[in-house]
Amino acid sequence: MDAFVDIDGPVRIGLMALIGLAALVLVGVVLLIGLLRRVLRNRKASSRTPLENQRSPLEVAMERLDRLQAEAEGMAAEPFIVEVSDIVRDYLETTMRIPAKEQTSEEFLQELHTRSGLPDVLQARMPRFLDQCDLVKFARQVLAETQRELLLETASIVVKETDTALSGQAHAEREVESA
Repeated sequence: MDAFVDIDGPVRIGLMALIGLAALVLVGVVLLIGLLRRVLRNRKASSRTPLENQRSPLEVAMERLDRLQAEAEGMAAEPFIVEVSDIVRDYLETTMRIPAKEQTSEEFLQELHTRSGLPDVLQARMPRFLDQCDLVKFARQVLAETQRELLLETASIVVKETDTALSGQAHAEREVESA
């Protein structure tokens, strides 16, 4: 039994090795989360029926506004404001290629001023609409039921009138091309 070699004592791992290992684990977790988000986003997009993919931005926005109106009474002010603002911003982003969701209200309004040929309803209604949304989101202003109704009505008018104006512009452009 003399042939057995004695076991060495514990091996010390340096602080730098522990920090490196922790960084490696953190990078792995971040990459895994990113991969999972991408898979879930792709699964959500592929789970849409062909009919949903063919719906117009107007139909999508109006359906969302109708659903919000049905749920508005029981909603807290901030989630309501975020949703009504998102509906309008999503619609404008889809139809006009304005990065509305990535912009602050001020940036968005500035972009509206710099673009030409925009529907008049945007200049007329959006400043007040966005001010009201910002007051609730950031100044924690109380939102009365009449204000909810007015914001829903304004959102509906902006979406419908913008769609009408854009449809008219597209029709006019097609006529010019065919002439």
